[in-house]
Amino acid sequence: MKILCLGEVLIDMLSQGAAPKDGDIPAMKPFQPYAGGAPANVAVAVSQLGGSSAMVSKVGDDTFGAFLKEMLEHYKVNTDFVWTTSQGNTALAFVNLDEDGERSFDFYVDNAAHKHITEQDLATIDCNKDAVLHFCSGSLAGPELIPGTEFILDKARQEGMMACLDINYRPAFWDDTTNAPSRIDAAAKRVSILKASREELDELYGAENADAKVKQWLESGVKVVLVTDGGEPIHYITTSFSGTLASPKMEVKDTTAAGDSFIGGFLYYLSTKVKNADEFDSWAASFENVSEATEFAIRCGAFTVTQYGAFSALPTQQNIAK
Repeated sequence: MKILCLGEVLIDMLSQGAAPKDGDIPAMKPFQPYAGGAPANVAVAVSQLGGSSAMVSKVGDDTFGAFLKEMLEHYKVNTDFVWTTSQGNTALAFVNLDEDGERSFDFYVDNAAHKHITEQDLATIDCNKDAVLHFCSGSLAGPELIPGTEFILDKARQEGMMACLDINYRPAFWDDTTNAPSRIDAAAKRVSILKASREELDELYGAENADAKVKQWLESGVKVVLVTDGGEPIHYITTSFSGTLASPKMEVKDTTAAGDSFIGGFLYYLSTKVKNADEFDSWAASFENVSEATEFAIRCGAFTVTQYGAFSALPTQQNIAK
């Protein structure tokens, strides 16, 4: 199966070490540009592992946009659906790392190029049963993004294509964060696979309601829900079974793309076991299948936290071989 990743491809400006000192003159940490963006990280993760992936996005007609397309192609991600526009600029994310490798973000996404993806653009994509559409909640974060996202989800459902949502909630992306719970909830009920972090569920729906919300999604038709919790065990849940798997303790350098590596690993593993959407339901009904896919995904995420950056931190098969 091929994995189509919809959404932002952007420049991660990653903080590097301590700020330079020149007497008592104030200074900031230096920032190094890396190719990134959660959906793009997933596309690269799949390709790095040996799978087939394509990016569905739009970049600015600028230096950053040209660099991002070049990087995607370097990692063998199909860019036939990465369009270039002069209407917006390539998005930037400044990522500051603390001593534990945890991140804080400053996004520069006003008039970002990926917000100009149109229904006319998306109509050119063949949504067939032999592929999975993967997206994040960033594709629901503003009014200019919603028509295209709704269009491709409708098109995917009509043509029998599976969909996967990684909530990947970034409040700074949103026009109004009060819209986030309802928009994400509505999208979640239209996918087959959903990934969320415990922190996201608690923030969006309240800790006391998180488990009930997951149950609602499963009752609506979601087949597999994957819940991460930092370095704590991963929880996988279906309507008929659930389980947990521990994450290995690693020397954490940078958590920037860890969640993307995890879900990318899961989708890659799935793509090697299932030929099309018709086979997915029976595959997902097996405890052993879902457990093995989750264990593989955990190894992918664990490797990624030991590396800096996004694309460059995503593992190959050799990196995660037991």
